[in-house]
Amino acid sequence: MVYYDPDNAQLPTDPDEVQCTRPMWRKFVRSAPSSYANSLAVIDWKSEEAPKVDEVAGRLRQYEESLSSSLVSAVEKLSQDVRQLKEDISYSPPAQTRIAAVRSKRLSAPERGYRGYTP
Repeated sequence: MVYYDPDNAQLPTDPDEVQCTRPMWRKFVRSAPSSYANSLAVIDWKSEEAPKVDEVAGRLRQYEESLSSSLVSAVEKLSQDVRQLKEDISYSPPAQTRIAAVRSKRLSAPERGYRGYTP
């Protein structure tokens, strides 16, 4: 929402030319998804003069593009690693293992002289 001040005719009426004040920015940050809100909250203006809404929109587009491109490249790299892992697993021969049966050193029941229960 852009406020019009009838006492100050020099204020622009074009929404893109209005300065983005700190209260406007805070309201915008509060309305942003929580995943972006923390990052947006730390953005600070370099000059004392508040930037115009159009400038802020441009910064936000750049921010979104940088997030999107890095996220896309990370997902592509992860997908490539998973594909490579699947290929490695499917083409690797099974590992040969030697299983040695261990014979019990105990004597069996008949060898011990146990004849069982007879009524």
